[in-house]
Amino acid sequence: MRDCARRFVRCVALLLAAPGVALPAGAAETTLWFNRGALAPLGIELSDTCGGCADSAVRADYREQRFSVVDPATLRWRHDDAGRFGALDDGSVRHRGGPQLRLPDGGLDLRGFALRRRGSARMGLELVDAAGTAWFALDHAHAYADDGALSLRHMDLRLGAALARRLGQPEWSGLLVGGAQVEGLGGGRSHAKATAVCPLQWPSATRRADVEMLRLAVNWEEREPDGVNSYRCGRSDGLGAHTRVCTADSDDGLVVLAPDASLRNAGDASVAWYAKFSAPAPPYANDQHPFLVWNLYRLDADGRLRQIGASGAKHAFHTINAVCGCGEGNVLYPGCEDTYGGFSNDFPTGLAPRREIVPFTAQWGRCGSMYDKDCDGRRDADDGLLPDDAYNRAKRLAVRESELLPARHPGARWFLEYWYVVRDDADPWNNLGLLQVVPQKVRGQGADPNAWVWRFDVADFRRGSVLDRWLGLAPAGGWQRRSLVATPQGRALLATRVTPLADGRYAYDYALFNLDLTLARTSGHEPNLRVEQNLGIERFSVFADPHAQIDRIDFDGVADTGTAWSGERSADRVAWTRGSGAALDWGLTFRFGFVSDLGPRDSTAHLGIGEAIRHAATFAPLHDVRPRPRARPPAQP
Repeated sequence: MRDCARRFVRCVALLLAAPGVALPAGAAETTLWFNRGALAPLGIELSDTCGGCADSAVRADYREQRFSVVDPATLRWRHDDAGRFGALDDGSVRHRGGPQLRLPDGGLDLRGFALRRRGSARMGLELVDAAGTAWFALDHAHAYADDGALSLRHMDLRLGAALARRLGQPEWSGLLVGGAQVEGLGGGRSHAKATAVCPLQWPSATRRADVEMLRLAVNWEEREPDGVNSYRCGRSDGLGAHTRVCTADSDDGLVVLAPDASLRNAGDASVAWYAKFSAPAPPYANDQHPFLVWNLYRLDADGRLRQIGASGAKHAFHTINAVCGCGEGNVLYPGCEDTYGGFSNDFPTGLAPRREIVPFTAQWGRCGSMYDKDCDGRRDADDGLLPDDAYNRAKRLAVRESELLPARHPGARWFLEYWYVVRDDADPWNNLGLLQVVPQKVRGQGADPNAWVWRFDVADFRRGSVLDRWLGLAPAGGWQRRSLVATPQGRALLATRVTPLADGRYAYDYALFNLDLTLARTSGHEPNLRVEQNLGIERFSVFADPHAQIDRIDFDGVADTGTAWSGERSADRVAWTRGSGAALDWGLTFRFGFVSDLGPRDSTAHLGIGEAIRHAATFAPLHDVRPRPRARPPAQP
């Protein structure tokens, strides 16, 4: 009975653990997380029988299985004499038990599977069966070298070429279907002297941290660029969940997606990168770390830009410090690069609502948060899991299918914008990455023949906000203006486009992106900070000549959220207010517009937050105001 009780406690602990939790000293295990929402429409079903796995649990949409490594020293790896990971050697590690999958043409028994170095990859792996056939690829690894043991964590689990061919869909090779980690590999050997010097130099008046987004870091495996991952598509079942499949004709499903993300510290100061709930550490005496957020936009053929999706906030937790020669850990040193794959950007215990973060200072209000509701400084037993967690918009970017269908929006373009919120970042604007994506819906297969799958191919990458791209794509013959609003409470960006119409009138479009401008009220002190209020922009107005004709006053909030601001014409302006609706919170973009008979003149927009009004340069429909010529004094006789 005592052994049963101990095993029950261990099972509960494993269920509540986040990926990357350390195992007891000397243990060597591999954990696989299978995304059931991604597997099912591909025709892959994971059996509950795992052929001797240590434990099997379900967390949100992921089934977790753990397998013991037979001999952790058979996959050798190199490190320098300071213990910093260098690269894997050729080799593999075999496991007890293994996943058992059901495919359309029969079963796939992976008992006795091995993880094998993939080609010449520095730390890429492939999952092979007992006969040596590779069925899955593992990439985007984070290496942890500690006391002679190596762990590779937060890896993406992707369909291998052989499995895609067996499914009859070779183009599915590389699709993200889960995550993996392997803990406690022995077989390390020193191969070089440590040469990199990585002093801790925190941001100061003379040193700047500057995180910039990359699409491809220098040494990531086969140099595959970062992409956009579609995790699942589900339709409401009327019971509070999204268990019904998306079909060829459905337009009401929620599509969950996120990017891979790679970055570089281009500054000359270090950046703190500590996992949440780790012990307070310099320089802020807390568990400081960046936060990754992402938005989805559609630019329609008529030039109308609308945000159609917004993520929660992903808490970062570890950096591999690639390229620079520094060791992996909890500090991103100057010149170093890092990467997070699609699995870690979707795993439920790393995601939380944006409202818990004061964005301008990049402070997390741990007290009262989703993970520490009673403010005792310990992770709650429920680990922040929510009802319908796999689709819950407090954590996920879940966009309605109707916003993505190319046939519904002919000539439209879609853009995914993503960035890190970093404390003391000298230039947040080079931290924004923008991917143009091409959504497509493809036929699935499997238990439900009606299931279809969403994919997002990437057409272009650049740094900067989607508003910069929107301005750059404006048709010739119009007016554009970019205006940055910088305040002690945060920053916003106003983009203005004025387009002449065929009937002689002018269409005015204002897109307002609230990067990190909030009226925040907090209590307590770090690390026991509580965010009491995090209010965004509540009012927006532009001047309008009293004699100008104003028509078609318009507003777009984030699609499918029900946000609506009322717009009204007064004597000298056009103004929008939130009323009882949601504010323009940080990280979001709202659009305002109207049509006027007067052309644009230089003017000022007003942004209201609380009692304060902030100003931004823009265009407005105004008559020219020219001083009358003075009357000449009469000539002297």
